[in-house]
Parts: sequence; structure tokens; C-alpha cells
Amino acid sequence: MSSNHRSSFHESVVSITNNDGIILSADKFPFKTTVSLRPLIKYWENKIKTDPSCNIARVQQLSELLRKTPALLEPITDINLIEEHIDTVDILMEDIFPNALWENDLKAAVAPFHFDSFYSTPRLQELHLLGEDYADKLNVDYKTLLFRLTLSAYTLILEKFYNANFMVDEPFIFTMKDKFTELERHYKLDVDLKFMEVKARGELKELSVQEINFLINRYNDLDLWMLKLPPENFEFTGFSIYDFTDVTNEETISSLRYSLLDRDSVSTKEGFQALQQKLRVLFQLPGIRLGLATCPALQEFDTTYARKIWNGLILTQDCDIKLQDIQGSIYEPVIKKGHTIVIEDLQVFPNPTPIEKQLLATGMRNMIVAPLEYEGSTIGLLELASPIPGELNAFTTIKLKDILPLFALAMNRGLDELRSSIQNIIKEKYTAIHPIVEWRFTQAAINLLEKIERNVSSEIEPIVFKDIYPLYGASDIRSSAVERNKSIQSDLLEQLVLAKEVVLAAKNNMSLSILDELLFKIDKYSQSIVHELASDDEGNVLEFLRNEIEPLFKHFSSKDPATLPAIQAYRFAINNPYKMVYNKRRDYEESVYLINETISSFLEREEEKAQQIFPHYFEKYKTDGLEYNIYIGASLLNDGNFEMIYLKNMRLWQLMLSCEIARRIQKLRANLKLPLEITQLILVHSDSLSIRFRLDEKKFDVDGANNIRYEIIKKRLDKAFIKGTEERLTQPGKIAIVYTQQKEVIEYMRYVEFLQSEGYIKEEIEHLELEEMQGVQGLKALRVSVNYKKELRHNIDAGDELLSIAQSASLN
Repeated sequence: MSSNHRSSFHESVVSITNNDGIILSADKFPFKTTVSLRPLIKYWENKIKTDPSCNIARVQQLSELLRKTPALLEPITDINLIEEHIDTVDILMEDIFPNALWENDLKAAVAPFHFDSFYSTPRLQELHLLGEDYADKLNVDYKTLLFRLTLSAYTLILEKFYNANFMVDEPFIFTMKDKFTELERHYKLDVDLKFMEVKARGELKELSVQEINFLINRYNDLDLWMLKLPPENFEFTGFSIYDFTDVTNEETISSLRYSLLDRDSVSTKEGFQALQQKLRVLFQLPGIRLGLATCPALQEFDTTYARKIWNGLILTQDCDIKLQDIQGSIYEPVIKKGHTIVIEDLQVFPNPTPIEKQLLATGMRNMIVAPLEYEGSTIGLLELASPIPGELNAFTTIKLKDILPLFALAMNRGLDELRSSIQNIIKEKYTAIHPIVEWRFTQAAINLLEKIERNVSSEIEPIVFKDIYPLYGASDIRSSAVERNKSIQSDLLEQLVLAKEVVLAAKNNMSLSILDELLFKIDKYSQSIVHELASDDEGNVLEFLRNEIEPLFKHFSSKDPATLPAIQAYRFAINNPYKMVYNKRRDYEESVYLINETISSFLEREEEKAQQIFPHYFEKYKTDGLEYNIYIGASLLNDGNFEMIYLKNMRLWQLMLSCEIARRIQKLRANLKLPLEITQLILVHSDSLSIRFRLDEKKFDVDGANNIRYEIIKKRLDKAFIKGTEERLTQPGKIAIVYTQQKEVIEYMRYVEFLQSEGYIKEEIEHLELEEMQGVQGLKALRVSVNYKKELRHNIDAGDELLSIAQSASLN
């Protein structure tokens, strides 16, 4: 190893102390530090004793050299000593700096808590990561850096002398520009303290466990630490090993993720330029350009509204590109099919459209266009372009996959904000406030008018209701996605069979090989669909039938009248607004509609009666089934008159309601074209919470961090499994009552026993524990079976009201 191992050894500002190690000013590192090779020499002395494979001759050579240079055994204050005895130092450093890794490693030996090396690899010297401007490369102010160094020193003191393990795990990231590309690169610093020791100077101060914990809990109060453990009582000697790793990719992606959380990241010029620069760093290509554009519904493509978030290379808000212009262009497969496109050189692109010609006019030759997908739909596209052909290629798309979801989230947020601004106008004009809380909104409006008249702040006051008790229920159609897919499969297969009949009829009198190829494709599509329906199968099959089969009908019928019956059967089957076979899907949609309408109408009728017993806030949502929220409590009411008996009444009513819904859907199944089943779920939450009216969404939502868990549970319960099994909690014919507290199960057992006596529920009761879900633990459930066969004591359709029955039971 040559003398270029070393870099100059400067006195760092963090280690300027007087002879006693006492800090000279408030902005200097407070501990005395000295460079020493003694810990490294001890390492070699110990290795010859403990490592049988150790090269004894090499160690003996080292011992001989050390006898000739006793100064290396003492604290080193002058770098010239290292330079004078570099051959000996090279041997000492062999295990730390292996010859095989010497040229490529980014490694250095550094004085304790310094950022100037006295021995380092050539590549590290070439990058100049360490040196006088280290604070700028770390992108932290000196005060913060000094705090982190001092705190790190104290963690070592606690570990060695007080057996307290208090770690500060916040890595240093150095940032500097690449000398070739002028783009930033990031390097993570790992510090090895194997050869650094901390020594006590004088008598060690005793600290109790309580005092140590007191210090740890006040880690940011270094004045307190310095009072309890004065820096002059300790000294750090030896050296640290600094090992750098290039983390440019990780840091850039992390920075992109942070930037894309900003609401202005994709909608402002400054935010967009910052994103483009980060992508240049990520790909280490200083000349690439970024483009972003939304992919609106095709019927909205040509509207100004749809182009609000268009910042593409040519897809801009004021461009004159129409939907018809993308036909046959590079954008068509991205927007319509969600494919990623790589164009090596636009200059030699075959059959260019005006789109490609416009792109060439921007100076770009090489492009990648990728879809931005959110929840299974293409909501936008991302363009990367370079003036150099081939600079962006298929390998680039591999790295691109890591960041596309980040851009998709930002794009979706931008679209949500855009939709919200439109919805706010609609809701402001047409959406009525729920009658139970209208008084509070009236009060807020009056207060706002008074503020305007007094020329004070004219922002409307927040609408918050505290100490509210929630009730949540859901009636979900079982396996709705599976049944939907089955219906699509069946219709597609039927349409393929009809198409095959047409081709077979034509083949009888037309000896064309292409007809055999079409039959092969029809069979291939049929086999693929029977095996598994992929997300793009429906579009592919319909595109094939409409582009390759149906255009042949006119020719077939003119050449061979015998094909007419098969053609007429095909056309009859697709004679509907969708222009496809839609039998099973219609059965599925009609069945879902009937179930939803049955549940919704019954719920609305009973809920209207419930409002007469005690006013409460109610909202429902239709999906594949129905969900609803109920809030009840004193603060919702103008007079504040509320008793807990009304909450108990509502809970019993909700359970009876779930039973009755199950019974009605069971009767309805006989009349459904597709006999779908529903599952029932109730979430119990005994503690009160607050709800706040969200002005941006014009709806109520739980308020405060402590109440967020309730919302998380609601969103994830439909995926809940019984602990230790693969069985879903929700099952047809049963009602799952989810709870967290023992007092809740005691209360609901009362209701279950009552409903057993009324004939709603069967005798068996299951007590279940649920598997943990992300962010949700400790859930339990009661599961009861609805009694379909037994006649009820009360006839709801004859006029008996569920709520009056529940009220009577609650009072008892």
C-alpha cells in the first residue's frame, strides 16, 4: 500500500480543547479526544492468542516494527508520525482495510468524533467526502451536529460505566455532486467504534437507576447531562472506522415519497421541477425530462376540466390535442390498455402520427411512457424523455416500477382535490344538512354573519359534537367479486361460442386457412377464460370479436346464405346497449340491486320510526350490500336531553334489525335470478367519541387521534378471520358482533337471550377471538345464527315496530 492511503490530519473545530480537556467555548465538542493506535495493537496481540489461523510470522514482523517505533504506542498528535511509519501502519490496518477491497471501498480511519481522516482508501480521498466542509455535505447546521456528536458520546459513557443501553440510531447521510454528471449522490456513513475507548478521568461519579432513566428521558437537555456527567471526567481515545455506502437510490426514492406528499407536487411549476430533478438524480441522467398527465374518462378527454393536471411533454393544459389524435400513437396503448411503452428513437419510429412529430419537435428522441394506476384503474401517465437515443431503455423501467405507485398516489390526490372542488359546488347547492344537527349549523352561520359585521375573522367555526356514541352495521353480499367474475366468464364464453358457430358455418363453403386460425384464437380465449379470468381478458376478448369477427359477418352472409342463422343468433344475443352478451351479468346486477333495495328500503322505514323514539344522526352507503353509521348523544340535540337507556335501546334495535334483514333476504333468494347470500356485522364501541363536520367533504367523521382506531377497525373488519383458522368471521345466516371490552359482551348477551326468546336467534352462541390485522389487535366477537324457521312473536309487516319491542326489553 502506498502513501496515498492518508489524507491530511487537520485539527477539527469539534476537538479544540485546553490541556485538561475542558471545553473552551460553548460551541465546541466538550470531551477531550486523542488519536491512538493502542486499541489496534491490542487487537493484534489478542488475535495471536485466540485465532489459530492467524499469520504468526506477520504478527512477529509487526512486533519487530513496533519495537523500532515506540512512538506509535503513544497518543498521536502529529500526522507526520503516521507518514513516517506508514509501512508499519499499513500492516496494522490490514484487517480493517483488506487489500482485495482497497481500491473500491469508501473507508477511513478517523479521530474520535472527527470528520477528518488520517488513513483512508484512494476512492474516498477522490470523492472528498471528509474534510473541512463536512457540515455542508451533511446538510445540518453545526449546532445540530454538535448536539448529535455530544449525545453519541454520552451513550458510550452510559453503556461502559453504567450498564445502560441507550442508542441513538440516526445515520449520517453525506450529499455531494458527482463530478461527471453534476447531479447529487448520497452516501450513508456507518461508524465502527471497535478501536475507540472511553476512559474515566478521576473518580467515577455514581448514578442510580432512577437518575439514569431521568437523563435518558431528557436526552435533549445536554446541559443537564453535562451537570450530572461533567465532560472533563472522561476522555475518548483510539480511532473510529468510517465506512460509506452509496444510498443515492434509497435517499432519492425517500425524498420523492416525501415530496409527493405535498399537495402542490404535481400541480405547480416549482413542485414539478423539483420532481424532475430528483428523477435525474435517481437515474443519474442530467438531460432527461419528466411529463405527467391525467388519463380522464374517454368521454371527458377533450374537456378543459379533464386537463387541469396536464404537465406532459406535449399533453399540456393549452394543447389542441383531441381524443381522435391519439389513435395509433404511442399514447393509445398506455391510456386505453395500461401498457408501458419504450421508444428507443423517435426519429426512426415506424408510421409516426402527428403526436410523435410534435414530440420530436421538443428535442426528445428517446422516451418511456408508463401508466399511473390506482386501485386497478389507469388514472394518469408518466413520461420520461431524453434527447439521446437509447439512454432510457427496458432496464430503466425496472427502477421506474418502484416510483410509479408514488406518482399514482400524488396524481390521485390531485384528482380528488379537483373532484372535491366540483363536488363542493354541487353539495353547497343541493345537499341538505341532516335535520337533527341543522340547529348547530344555523348557529354557526349566525355567528359567522356577526363576525363579518364586526369585521373580524370570517372563517366559519368548526362543527364538533363531543361525547357521542357510535353504532355501525354492515350487510355485505357474500363473495360478490367472485360471483361478478363468474357472470362475466359465462357471458364471454357464450359470446365466443356464438362467434365460433358463425365461423364454422362459413368454413363449410369457404376453404380459407385464416378461418382455422380464427377458430384457434376463439378456442384459446375460451380455454383461458375457463381457467381464470384476468383483469384484461374481457377487454381483449371483446376487442378481438369486434375487430376480427363481427366485421366479417357482411362478407359471410353475401358469400354463403347458410351462415345467416348463426349470424342472426349472434346479433340477437348482443342486441342491447352494451353490444355484448349480457345475460349472466344482468342476472347478477339485478340480484344485487334487489338485495340492496330490500335492505335499504326496510332500513329507511325502520330508521324513520327510530327517529321518533329518540333523534339521532344516521347515514348509509350502498356498495355490494349496505353499510350504515348511527351517532347518538346529548351534544347532537339542542336541548341536550339524553339518557343511556336510549343507547341501549338503539343497540338492541340494531341487533333486531340485522336479524330481520337476514330473514327478509333469505325469503327473497327464491325470487333472485342469482341466489346470492349476505353476511351481517355489528361493531360495538362503548366509549364515547367526538365527530367533526369536514367542510371539504361535507360529512361527519370521527375527530381526534384517539378515535381513529374506531375508523380503522370499521374499514378492516370485512377481512377479519377467526384466530388460528382460515375461516372468515362473517358468514351467511349469522350475525357477528365485534367488541373489545368485557362489559360489552355482557350487555349484548342480555340482548341475545331476549332475542332467543323472541324467536330471532338460534340457541347456539359462538365466542370468538379474531386474528390481528394491521393496526388492529385484541378484537373479539360473538357470533349468533339467525332463526329462519321459527315464527316470531311479533309480525313486523303487520305493524309491530322493532323499536317499540326493543324499548320494552331495554326498560325491563
